[in-house]
Amino acid sequence: SSVKLCARPYQTYATRACAGPPTKRMPATRACLCAVALLAATARAEDFTVKLTIQVDERRREAVLVTVREAKGAQAAGRFRQLVNSKFFDGCAIFRVIPGVVLQFGLSSNRTLQAQWDAQPLSDEAVAHPDWNIRGSVAFVASDTSPRGTQLIINLDDNPNLDDKGYVPIGRVVFGMPTLASVYSGYRDRPQQAEIRNRGGEYLQSEFPRLSRIVSVRQVAFVEEPLVMSKNFTGLLITVGMVLAAALCCGLRRRIGPLVESRSKARNIFSIGSDRLSGAQDQDDDDLYENDEEVGKQLSKRSSS
Repeated sequence: SSVKLCARPYQTYATRACAGPPTKRMPATRACLCAVALLAATARAEDFTVKLTIQVDERRREAVLVTVREAKGAQAAGRFRQLVNSKFFDGCAIFRVIPGVVLQFGLSSNRTLQAQWDAQPLSDEAVAHPDWNIRGSVAFVASDTSPRGTQLIINLDDNPNLDDKGYVPIGRVVFGMPTLASVYSGYRDRPQQAEIRNRGGEYLQSEFPRLSRIVSVRQVAFVEEPLVMSKNFTGLLITVGMVLAAALCCGLRRRIGPLVESRSKARNIFSIGSDRLSGAQDQDDDDLYENDEEVGKQLSKRSSS
């Protein structure tokens, strides 16, 4: 397949880059290239990245990259690839947008095409370690009344409530989240799915003309997912970090406290000694002053006599 062919150059380059001793001129460069090539070579052949070109409004057309993992759902990933290769998503409207929560797309403006895919529902599958519905994750729409088909959601925020409702993420946005956050959301969930299926693009164009649309979806060079953590997990890490910092401060206080107290006592002793010395010096000065006065008096008496 095209995906497997894309993986071969990385493997070949990894072999060439890592073979032989590093050159004296650029050892660090060769080591970096070797690491990158090996990382690319370890990507599963079934994993792939697609580029969504989105018409945000009349003047803006921007790109979004989504990386799909076969391990997160083999059937769902395969169905998504089929839809991409058949250009099903071209012209699809992003018909449901809840700002800061989720957006939804995947109903064709071509009624005949939509009916053909609706006749091929996607069966449920067991995933050993399903991903969470965190910000940027992509999943097929599922419900108790209808199986998964062609509709997908992209989570604009963490939505853990969807984890137990059959929404199993198959990929993640690796580029373009600001673009998704800026798609038109004024209609929210007013467009009706049944009307889109019955009337197609005419319904959306006449009643919801400002909807953002997907111009095209095409497979591109593979892009590795960034390390992204859910807000709940991030909050847990922050809490643990604060607890560890507090424990560290308490430990340091216990160790440094006695030293500070001993230094404080030494300072107090030194201060008391200094005060005593100063008092004794002042007393000596007073005694000398009194002696000087007596000598003066005696001298004056002698001179008068």
